[in-house]
Amino acid sequence: TLNKTLNIDEREALSESPALLRPVQGTRITCWVGGGERSEFLRQTALLANIWTGLGAATQSVVEPDRHHFNVVDGLADPDHPLTRTLLDE
Repeated sequence: TLNKTLNIDEREALSESPALLRPVQGTRITCWVGGGERSEFLRQTALLANIWTGLGAATQSVVEPDRHHFNVVDGLADPDHPLTRTLLDE
């Protein structure tokens, strides 16, 4: 199993899962994922946004078309890009 490869037990693995953590009160969360990601990344992004919304966090989920795991953050180089504006809350 992956836990064995990483040399962690189930308890530690569960403690590292963002979906199982409670958001800090008043936290704004944007789950941003590239539309070119594999279906599991898209599923996990939606899951995290839904769970944390249910726990009372101000949460949004964004799927950016034509982006993937390695270039989804490229928008941060442009001050007018929606990712940058979201990060800076503009």
